Amino acid sequence: MSRVTFYTTTASYPVSNLTNSKINKVKESSSNNVHNDEVFISNESRKMFLALKEHDSNSPLKFDEQFLNKDYSEQRKLDFAKSISERQNIDPLENEFQILGVEYTFKAGTFEAFLYEKLEGKVNNTSLIASEIAEKIRGTVNNTNGTIEDRAVNRKTALELSKYIAQNYFDNLDEANDFLSVVNKYAENDILREKGYVVFDNSDMEPFKSYTFPTAPDGYIRVSAFVEKYGDTSLKEIFNDRVKLDDFIKAMHKNAEKWREEIVKDFDVNERRVQSIIDKSSPLDEEYIQNIISKFFI
Repeated sequence: MSRVTFYTTTASYPVSNLTNSKINKVKESSSNNVHNDEVFISNESRKMFLALKEHDSNSPLKFDEQFLNKDYSEQRKLDFAKSISERQNIDPLENEFQILGVEYTFKAGTFEAFLYEKLEGKVNNTSLIASEIAEKIRGTVNNTNGTIEDRAVNRKTALELSKYIAQNYFDNLDEANDFLSVVNKYAENDILREKGYVVFDNSDMEPFKSYTFPTAPDGYIRVSAFVEKYGDTSLKEIFNDRVKLDDFIKAMHKNAEKWREEIVKDFDVNERRVQSIIDKSSPLDEEYIQNIISKFFI
C-alpha cells in the first residue's frame, strides 16, 4: 500500500527530490518497508511547487495578531498570486492556476476596466485577458524596462488581437467599432508617450511635448527642461542654493536661444528615431494570438 507523508509546509520537502519534472523515489528510514512509488508532475506544476516552496520560505506563518485578522488568509492568497505573476519562468497565460484562479479587479475609468466590461461573457477569466491586452497596448507605462521595438511588437500584436475580437465576438457593428476606436486611441497615446509627449489617458487635455506645458505659448521651454539638459544638478538643489541659482540664471540669459533650439531639435530627432524603430519593428506574434484565442475565447 502506498504511504503518503504530509509536511507542515512545502519548505519541509527536500528540493533534492525534484529533478527533471518528476518527484524521485522517497524512502522512509523509519520503516523496514521501502516505498518506491513515483509521482510524475508537469513542468508547470513543478514550477508552481517550487514557487510555493519559495513563497513559504520567504513568508513564514506567524501566530500573532495579524494571523487572527479575518482577512489574513485572503491576503496570503493574494500575496502568493502576486509572487506567481512575478516569476519570469511561469507564463500567466499558460499556468492553470492563474487562468482559473486569479481574478483581477480594476479601478473604474481605467483601460483595463473598459476591456473587462466589453469582454465579459466572451472569454474565460475576463480579467486576465483585459490585463494582458492593456499591458501590451500601454507598454510605456507597464513595460518600462523593455525596448522601443519590444513595446512596438507587443502593441501591434495586442491591436491585431483586439481587431480579431471586434470582428468575431461583437454582434453589433457599432459596438465593435466603438471597442476598436477606444483600443486604438490608447495605442496612439502610448506611441506619443514613446516619442516623449506627456499624455493623460481618458482626459480632454491634448498631448504636449515634455519640454513645455499644455497651456504654454508656442516655443515656450519650461525651466526644468533647461536644468535637465544643461544643469549640473537637480532643479531643487539649484533653487535651494543661491549661488548655483544665480550662476544658472546668468548662463540661461547668455545661452537661452541656443539652448532652446537644441532642446527642440533633440526632441524632433528623437521623435523621428522612435517612429523609425516602430515602423521597422518585427512582425506581430501570430502564435501568441492563436494561443490566446484557443485557450480563452468561448
